[in-house]
Amino acid sequence: MAEDFDGVKILAPRATVQRMTRRHFMAGSAMAIFSGSVLLAACGEDTQTGGGSESPSAGGEVEDQLNFFHWAEYDDPAVFKDFTDKYGAATKIDVYASNEEAIAKLTASAGTSGYDMVIPTGVFIPQMVSLDLLEEIDLDRIPNFKNVDEIYRDQPWDPGNKHSVPKDWGSTGWIYDKTKVSSTIETWNDFIAVAQGEASGKTSVLDTPGNLAGIYFWANGINWATTDQAELDAAEEFTVNELAPHIKAYDSYPGIALTEGKYALSHAWNGDARQGLLSTDEPDRYVWGLGAPVTELWMDNWCIVKGAEHPNAAHAWIDYICDPKVSLTDLAYHGYNTGIIGVQEEAEAAGLEFLDMVFFSDEQVATMDPGAVNEAQQRLVDIWNKAKAASA
Repeated sequence: MAEDFDGVKILAPRATVQRMTRRHFMAGSAMAIFSGSVLLAACGEDTQTGGGSESPSAGGEVEDQLNFFHWAEYDDPAVFKDFTDKYGAATKIDVYASNEEAIAKLTASAGTSGYDMVIPTGVFIPQMVSLDLLEEIDLDRIPNFKNVDEIYRDQPWDPGNKHSVPKDWGSTGWIYDKTKVSSTIETWNDFIAVAQGEASGKTSVLDTPGNLAGIYFWANGINWATTDQAELDAAEEFTVNELAPHIKAYDSYPGIALTEGKYALSHAWNGDARQGLLSTDEPDRYVWGLGAPVTELWMDNWCIVKGAEHPNAAHAWIDYICDPKVSLTDLAYHGYNTGIIGVQEEAEAAGLEFLDMVFFSDEQVATMDPGAVNEAQQRLVDIWNKAKAASA
């Protein structure tokens, strides 16, 4: 079945979780406007709770607009539509592929970007605060903050949640097509061997500096927050000269592309890999693997951009998305743990698919490392740029 959205036909996939592919929805445009079309809510549930343009939590009347600077393919369009129905604020999204790209653009605009919300990974928040890119958040205006599990609050990068509220968290691994890759991939060294072998020229890697260099560090038992020059030199030698020539694309959202046949092997975040499985009628053809023996742990966060023109709408959004019902709808779509109390139990009760790719065991979490943004960051960016040139 299909929905027509502003002239774009969106196909609903086979999954019981009826979600739209953000990749296709945003194709050909860096801007998407969600305001007034009928969209399918995940799980078949209607998250709308009524109309109106005023929210006590937002500290007054909600403005008629809310502008996001956001990762692509990251929230259910139904959630944006229902927010607009509830508060009257049309939502606009401009997208970025990496934290570095977002920070560079916000820094260059010096408070005049026109964005209200940005969604950085936690370890980048101290840098953004030091650059004066973020407004402080008034948690008193976000009563649903009480639904955020305490384990996800008060992180080292933002004590007291002065500038952020957790959005979701996840990890990094790989997904591959068994009809194109005969080898079993269980470790990062296996991933490298296949990328240089039977998946050469058919492999994608995440389009972020840390994740790209992380492949080498994780495979070799090196802390991926290293600042050791010899280790960074070795990472550059491997990434640029040994891995990059085999890479087909730098793609932060490869899940659906892989199941459509564009890649044989993809370096992927768990939620995006899950989207690939949800989009195909042959999920058993593909294998997801969580990076081993060590991999990433990241947490993305809702933040208000310095100079935001719609601060009431921004606070209203954060409060809205922390509602458990809305959170479950969004989780069903993006496939990441939202950290909302009880959401795992609700997801299981709703019969959502591939939940082993959403909720990780304590043993799995123990293998994950959040890394850090430090003085080696520019070197990682340089490696990333050189690798792209070598791939081309």
